[in-house]
Amino acid sequence: MKIPFFDYPKLYKNYNKTIDISLKAVLEKGAFILQTELIQFEETLASYCRVKHAIGVANGTDALWLSLMAVNIGKGDEVIVPSHTYIASPASIKFVGAKPVLAECSEDHLIDPDKIESLITSKTKAIMPVQLNGRTAQMDKLIKLASKYDLIIIEDSAQGLGSQFKGKMAGTFGLTGTYSFYPAKVLGCFGDGGAVVTNNDGIAKKIKLLRDHGRDDDGEIQTWGFNSRLDNIQAAILLAKMKSFPQELERRREIANLY
Repeated sequence: MKIPFFDYPKLYKNYNKTIDISLKAVLEKGAFILQTELIQFEETLASYCRVKHAIGVANGTDALWLSLMAVNIGKGDEVIVPSHTYIASPASIKFVGAKPVLAECSEDHLIDPDKIESLITSKTKAIMPVQLNGRTAQMDKLIKLASKYDLIIIEDSAQGLGSQFKGKMAGTFGLTGTYSFYPAKVLGCFGDGGAVVTNNDGIAKKIKLLRDHGRDDDGEIQTWGFNSRLDNIQAAILLAKMKSFPQELERRREIANLY
């Protein structure tokens, strides 16, 4: 008997009535990019994470390198990242011209704060902790270390949405935090999707410009930018699934506890 790791048709059936209504509304309006559903999802996500801003982007990888660009990390800079992570984490650092510096992990398979200090040089600009499988790194130690050396924390929380460390949501410890909505994630859309969260108004504004060809709310080009937008169809799906997200999260925890 072959049991799929993720039974996507079954996952759809869990939400099909709500999702079908949401998709029909988007299709009938014909508003697919940067419209109501995306705005509503961003507001819902920001509220859930207890942050000021959530910016929907095309995928979790884009969320990382847009964050790096927004804080002006680039050629000649170094970013410390755990050795045990998905390729997107170091690749995003490479994309902006910086150098990923690999740090060893603790027994929990997350970045070891005690293995970072020896890697810090005059070129180090940031630490990118990665929250894996719903578990969080020792963020208090990482924040203390970043403060000591005046480093930025860009938090890769692609697998961490809904997890908490000492009462604070994963993804909300750094200057920015990033999430992935790839279908297999705990909150997944029916395609690709991602988001950046931040409490910094300036960073939020810059990422909004970067994701949409450098255009501001009036359609004026303010800077060079890219095409990395979370479309309204995916936003509508995510918005529908957010309604039962706490229950979905608890179900995953129940399954994990069986092992």
